[in-house]
Amino acid sequence: MKVLARIWAVVAMGALLAEQGAVGDTITTYSDSSSFTTAMGVPLYVEDFGNSTAYPITTGILNSQTNFTPKNGIHITPGTILPGVTYSTPIGTGNFFNIDEGLYFTGAFLDNSSPSTSGNSHSALTVTFDNAVKGFGFDTSEFFMGSSFQITFQFASGSSSTQTVAVMSNTPQFVGFISSATDIVSASLYGNNDFHSFGIDNFTYSQSAAAVPEPSSIVSGGLACLIGALGAWRVRRGRSRED
Repeated sequence: MKVLARIWAVVAMGALLAEQGAVGDTITTYSDSSSFTTAMGVPLYVEDFGNSTAYPITTGILNSQTNFTPKNGIHITPGTILPGVTYSTPIGTGNFFNIDEGLYFTGAFLDNSSPSTSGNSHSALTVTFDNAVKGFGFDTSEFFMGSSFQITFQFASGSSSTQTVAVMSNTPQFVGFISSATDIVSASLYGNNDFHSFGIDNFTYSQSAAAVPEPSSIVSGGLACLIGALGAWRVRRGRSRED
């Protein structure tokens, strides 16, 4: 019976961890890239979107597998964009999704220009990670985001969290976000600008992280351990009776 009690304790602990994971985690916001990098404490990728224009990206999707020739600028070949992240926005008309140059940024940056849909969630930029990450950051400006932008984080547990972040200048400023756990699977953001919904550069994120197990998989794993342990206990008990 002592063995069974220990096994049930293990399963109960797994269920508790699953419940805690479903609540969602605290997000800390950084306005200094050095402090953000130090706090991350892991190797980072920095996606600078190259040094040349490529617009419009009419697929609405940009990642390391993109193979696309836009009307203007360079051909985007697989590997042009760093791995681990997919950038996407709803398909619109005109230059609704672009890699542009200038406008206070150094080199190229990612933005949209769609007066009919900008400044609202319908034209948000969604960043989806291949695996859950601890945090990410980027440069942005008031010229593209307006005086503030909303960002919604999706966690591996299925929960979400939304913040409003102030933007103070047309000169690019850094903003970073770190979760209390390695569990950010995606984020959507959009500003209150009248013409653009987003404009970002130097998107910084942690290298491929181990996927965070879903709560159901934690419990399933605990049950599997229980079943295995019960089987072993029955065999040992049978052998003891035979002896």
